[in-house]
Amino acid sequence: MVHHRDNKSLCLEFMKFLHFYIKNKIILLQKKIILQLIIIFTILFTLLITLEKPWHNLNEENNEVEAYSIAKDIQQYTEQYDPKLENIVSNLDIVLSSTEVTNKRIELNRRRQRIKSMCKNYTDKELQLNKNFPNIIIDTKHGISWCPIYKVGSSTWMKNFAILAGILTDTTMNLIHQNAIQMNTIVKQAFPSDLNLNKTLKKLRATKKFLIVRHPFERLLSAYRDKLEHINGREYYYKRFGRHITHKYRKHKNSTRIKLEPTFEEFLEFIVNEKYFDEHWAPYYDTCKPCMIHYDYILKFETFQEDHRFFMQETGLKYYLYKKSGFKNINPYGRTTSNLLRKYLENIPKLLLQKIYKIYEKDFKLFSYSLDLY
Repeated sequence: MVHHRDNKSLCLEFMKFLHFYIKNKIILLQKKIILQLIIIFTILFTLLITLEKPWHNLNEENNEVEAYSIAKDIQQYTEQYDPKLENIVSNLDIVLSSTEVTNKRIELNRRRQRIKSMCKNYTDKELQLNKNFPNIIIDTKHGISWCPIYKVGSSTWMKNFAILAGILTDTTMNLIHQNAIQMNTIVKQAFPSDLNLNKTLKKLRATKKFLIVRHPFERLLSAYRDKLEHINGREYYYKRFGRHITHKYRKHKNSTRIKLEPTFEEFLEFIVNEKYFDEHWAPYYDTCKPCMIHYDYILKFETFQEDHRFFMQETGLKYYLYKKSGFKNINPYGRTTSNLLRKYLENIPKLLLQKIYKIYEKDFKLFSYSLDLY
């Protein structure tokens, strides 16, 4: 009898466990797997109610009623499952070991201490928070804030915040694919900034703040390749920047072999001489003000997978985020890598690189990047 009662208790606890995850949408599984879960629960419930009867106390009778209620509730949630959400992937399998967590925590703490130490050298008046406050996305519900740095995993995190806001519907995705709306536009609407600085700072203090950086030169190349290297699909950037850059910085304007778009060298000349910064190549120092806002997590593009796994585990975001198909923002001409950067830099004059370094020097020093590799 004890053996049967233990089985029933274990069965009920297992059902409660899976019910909790499904009901709270912690595990988002493909429809096929959910249907398999229904079958499993049916079998478990049948076993549960066919074990030795009568149950010998009121608690056991309540357990039977509770088990039946759980099974019906699970069926209700699985019937509400949206079959259009294909290729949904649970992040629960991404679990770091205690050693990995400890090592990553030490590494991130070292990054924070580095910034704290370096910021002692910077006392610019322009860093006052009441001037040009960063466009930080603050999600008080989930307890996180993010300073977007474009060309550094920004598309991924715009999508993540859209998921957290519950606005990444099929209709929204269709509008994005049709270029009718931009992901960052709907995210900023979902998390509007407060004009009152004190209120904003209060919200920030109630959240864990993070940003993501990458090697400044690599980001510059990524911005150039995505926005200016090819006119097709980037007419706006050609009209806004490209045409001006080629007109002013092209040395051989009469050559018929040279294409309309600016070269990478011409793009760098433009930055050095005019210091006009679009959000895709503005310095991190100016964009997110890391010397005024103390970020809890400094994530790096170079260690993207490791950093994000740790971040998801630390903040509990892995229980809310999922991978949705149909949304990719990858350069059709390929990813920007360190090897590709080396090729682009081969014909760039060293003096020009040194000038570029000077403009982004604070980014290099604050986030421990070196020019030596290039």
